[in-house]
Amino acid sequence: MPEQKDSTLTESRGQSETPSPGTSTPEEASPSETRRIIQKFDLHLLTLFTVINLFSFIDRVNIGNARLLGLQDDLDLSGNRFNIALTCLLVTYCVVELPSNILCKIIGGHIYIPCLVLGFGLITTCTALVTDRGGLYACRVLLGIFEGGISPGLVFMLSLFYRRHELGFRTSIYISASSASGAFGGLLAIGLSKIPQWGLIHTWKNIFFFEGIVSMLLASIAFFVIPSGPGTARFLTDTQRNQAVSRLQTDDVAAGEYHRTTLRDVGDGLTSLPIVACAIGFFFGNTCAQSFSLFSPSIIGAMGYTDELAQLLSVGPYVAACILSILTGYISDTYRTRAYPILVTAPLGIAGTALLLFLPDSAPGAKYGALYLAAPGIYAFLPLWITWAVNNAPTPTGKAVAAGLVFSVGSLGGILAPWVYLARDAPGYRKGHAILFAFLVGSWGVGVALVGYVKRVNRRRDAGGAEGFRLVT
Repeated sequence: MPEQKDSTLTESRGQSETPSPGTSTPEEASPSETRRIIQKFDLHLLTLFTVINLFSFIDRVNIGNARLLGLQDDLDLSGNRFNIALTCLLVTYCVVELPSNILCKIIGGHIYIPCLVLGFGLITTCTALVTDRGGLYACRVLLGIFEGGISPGLVFMLSLFYRRHELGFRTSIYISASSASGAFGGLLAIGLSKIPQWGLIHTWKNIFFFEGIVSMLLASIAFFVIPSGPGTARFLTDTQRNQAVSRLQTDDVAAGEYHRTTLRDVGDGLTSLPIVACAIGFFFGNTCAQSFSLFSPSIIGAMGYTDELAQLLSVGPYVAACILSILTGYISDTYRTRAYPILVTAPLGIAGTALLLFLPDSAPGAKYGALYLAAPGIYAFLPLWITWAVNNAPTPTGKAVAAGLVFSVGSLGGILAPWVYLARDAPGYRKGHAILFAFLVGSWGVGVALVGYVKRVNRRRDAGGAEGFRLVT
């Protein structure tokens, strides 16, 4: 196979990389060599990206835990003021996602991602020092600016190291940090709140302070670990680097054609119907996921459980969601399909939210059990919307735009999320459950429609004998 330039490196640095003198043209890697390369990517990158996303999500939603541990009373967040604090973050989070991902591609994720992690870690730490709701609002606005680029940026970076049929499982593991944070974050919040007061820091303030410190430590690790592309991964041998670049070109027909980001490339990504459809499907699902993550302790608490017990009881549904999410991603890669796992898992969430909606408040045990359907059904299919969009983008620029667009549109749902469950609707929260039910049905419907569209486009392409990039279902 003739050697080509590593497009992932040229795009992130703006210049091409040529093989070092004496390096032979890479042969196609054997299955065992390919496994070794993938295992190294999993160990060094996927693990780090998952931990970064875990703490990004924890730092974003830990305000829900802090609310039950005194934040609401200390900062006078009565009425809708708590919902306003949530919205402050989500507005800026939504606005920056697409432009941030384009910047990530231009600057290089190996530089840009660690800077974002350092930024959101610092802001989280500073949140521990706020003394009124105005300070909290300001911190949430700044947190959204830094965190908005994390999820799309990391998905884009994953697409630079893995082939299309390898992304579903990895994206599911990476995104599963969101559901895992619900379990881990609740336990961590309880533990940190038990630390005796020291100076101005106490109870809920400990949550923000220490979680922010950990995030800043992650940023320092990321600076040294994340490469600009497979051609510069220090943890690979010279031969493995060449093979890692070569194998990606099997998927990306135009891998060597685009060395710079142009407005035309961006426009093509923004107007691609499969990518736009994935963004809409993700919007419906993400509204449910964000609402659930912010209010699950409150939903459980309204069933009659104490605040601390509600925190502990919120762990189980998140664990179930994490397990199903990873399993769904594995099945998706094994059978090389994104659509059908979405169409199978979303009905679980539909059933769970229907039970929450119609079960009487006098049956708290049954309603709590319904969370074990709702949470896995909400979280399991979300990563596949992202992977489906990135898989249907033929160039690195398209992948960056696809990830950015899906997350940007999805974050519009995040803006709605703080207003889905309102205090006046407690304890039944019927209106909130009805919204989640309707949005899950909407996400499922978009999946059905997109499958039909992709199959029709591919049939026309195959009938015309066209070569090149083929859409995936």
